[in-house]
Amino acid sequence: MEQSREVLHKIRVYGAVSIALAAIAVAVLVGRQVQQVVLAGAGNVVASTSSALVESCLDYESGLPFTPESLNRLETLVAERSTDDSRMLIRVMDINGSVIFSTMPEEVGETPEEVEFGASVRGETHVGVVDTAGNAALADVHDTQALEVLTPLVVPGTGEIIGVVETYKPYAEVATSVRDAVLVVWVPVGVGAIVSYLGLLWVLAGASRQLAVHEKEKASLSARLHDSFLSLEGQSLGTLQALSAAVDEKDSYTARHSLGVTGWAHHIGTAAGLSSEDLATLERAGLLHDIGKIGVPESVLLKPGALSEIEFELIKQHPDAGARILEAIPFLDTVVPVVRFHHERWDGKGYPTGLAGEEIPYLARVLAVADAFDAMTTDRPYRKAMSVEDASREIESCAGAQFDPEIARVFLSNCVSLSV
Repeated sequence: MEQSREVLHKIRVYGAVSIALAAIAVAVLVGRQVQQVVLAGAGNVVASTSSALVESCLDYESGLPFTPESLNRLETLVAERSTDDSRMLIRVMDINGSVIFSTMPEEVGETPEEVEFGASVRGETHVGVVDTAGNAALADVHDTQALEVLTPLVVPGTGEIIGVVETYKPYAEVATSVRDAVLVVWVPVGVGAIVSYLGLLWVLAGASRQLAVHEKEKASLSARLHDSFLSLEGQSLGTLQALSAAVDEKDSYTARHSLGVTGWAHHIGTAAGLSSEDLATLERAGLLHDIGKIGVPESVLLKPGALSEIEFELIKQHPDAGARILEAIPFLDTVVPVVRFHHERWDGKGYPTGLAGEEIPYLARVLAVADAFDAMTTDRPYRKAMSVEDASREIESCAGAQFDPEIARVFLSNCVSLSV
């Protein structure tokens, strides 16, 4: 009996350490992904704003967009938008990397060594955080760190890249959003770890009582401990649900929508004869399919009117951003492709990668129908909900183009009546 007590004590200690390490690992992995998504969202907003500002000043019709007059206009606009509290530093480089405009005039004509310049010339946007200490060029940022964004300067209509716009803004302007998003991860993970450990203690206390009554029940302890450690999976899922809650705070429509999509996806999956494992994956994907919107600015999510082309490009990034967050949780590996590809189209005109037909994972095709139907039958800031009849006709008309025709048939034949 004394030996059994010693074993239970060791399990308590090792259990506490294991749960703490697992919780920290989950929080660090998911927190890092969330931080990258939020930074990318902020960087894309800065890139869109800066490139639009520069493009508005250039003279494309003359064939010489970088004229003294256009650069003077740009200098005036940048000065008007910069304040003591929000200083924006801009550097415009031509296709060869030579500085043709800068808020630091002494740089004009120089060719700075920018590691990311080559990628931006090829059409990529770079977002990073740099230290300002010891960097005289960033002294006017008035912060210890700066958000660094390099984005290609593109001629409207032709797509020709004629230069790169480099922008620096005080990191403090986005640091709060990053901290809040990461805190959303750490708080539920910490609470989940405590709950998991209390559950472990409860299991051990029960096992101890049973051992006192009957030694042969030792065999059940292993199974009970296994169930306790499985609660870590629930803890990780709770972390992601907390992230979904953070998105819900930004856009209350998302909360109702995620539940609605989950319900419709379950109905379609059941009617299609999916296994219990696939149904479980589908339901989790339904709850988490919009988690990537945590990186989309509220001004875009809550906009009452139609989105601009730039704003729609930001929205289109949320499936891949959500998938990258979920990749940090090993037991959600089957959910990742469903979230990443639920906006692909049967005809190959969807996003993020343009998959077509059966290249799109089956569960993602199911989720696409559920997502679209719930979106059409729910009120949005910019339009009223469609009737069930009108939404059903829309699903039918888009079968074979936007949706897998067989999944659309299963939905219309077996599921629409459940909404009545």
